[in-house]
Amino acid sequence: MLHRIASTELPETKRKLVDAGVKLMRERGYNATTVDDICGEAGLTKGGFFHYFKSKDDIARAALTHFHEGKARDYEAAPFRKLADPLDRVFGRLDYVKESVGPKGRVTKGCLIGVFAQELAFTSPEIRDACHNFFSRIVGDFSHDLAEAKAAHASDAKFDPKAVAELYLAIVQGSLMLAKVADANEVLRDNIEQFRAYLRFLLGVTDK
Repeated sequence: MLHRIASTELPETKRKLVDAGVKLMRERGYNATTVDDICGEAGLTKGGFFHYFKSKDDIARAALTHFHEGKARDYEAAPFRKLADPLDRVFGRLDYVKESVGPKGRVTKGCLIGVFAQELAFTSPEIRDACHNFFSRIVGDFSHDLAEAKAAHASDAKFDPKAVAELYLAIVQGSLMLAKVADANEVLRDNIEQFRAYLRFLLGVTDK
């Protein structure tokens, strides 16, 4: 099991190493990132690295937890959370995702959870289970709002909120990969809009 790591609890040197690990592994992947790379990015020596981490696998686990918790905090503080109507929260989440990729011309570095899931699912059971757990949390969070929106606005609709939330996750993760290879974020924005149209159909709304 991955240990919870909050950035406010990390010593400065360890925080620099974890931040460097997140940055480089998002950009290059796990296999193409070395301990030397991480130390160089953090501006620290290998002695500093091995004071806190036993191996690259060790810092990868810390980076994964750190990345997920940072994203979870961001989503928890997002403006759509304050909306009273669950339908507004559902569509507000899509707006937030589109805005979070940044301005036109900027290319996403991708999701570290997705990067690790692709590279390490067959070789590291611990990382695989952690990625599955983090993805499940994302699905559970969105499916909660979807279930409430369905109950309030489309009680006769036949869709399964969890299945739709899993589709949302697949669209976002797949779109992040497509954006990286296309060197442009437009594909993510376009796919979010396609998903929005699908949600409008499922929920029977026309004004979101």
